Amino acid sequence: MSEKHSHYYKDVEHLKTIDVYRVIELYEITNPCLAHALKKLLVAGGRGAGKDQNQDICESIDSLQRFLQMGREDEKREES
Repeated sequence: MSEKHSHYYKDVEHLKTIDVYRVIELYEITNPCLAHALKKLLVAGGRGAGKDQNQDICESIDSLQRFLQMGREDEKREES
């Protein structure tokens, strides 16, 4: 494991398999917009939900844009 980028690695030795929800937990992603975007990116076009890769990418971008929008909303509230 590279010491320079050790924050990119998580010990999963105790697990037989991991899913997207475990990844979200391991990396302590608490914002629902970021979690949703990550889920879409990790399995883009591969969930069998009738959505192709481009649609999943677009939905991921929508979630990331909402994350940024919420940040701007919070900044405005703090300025008030």
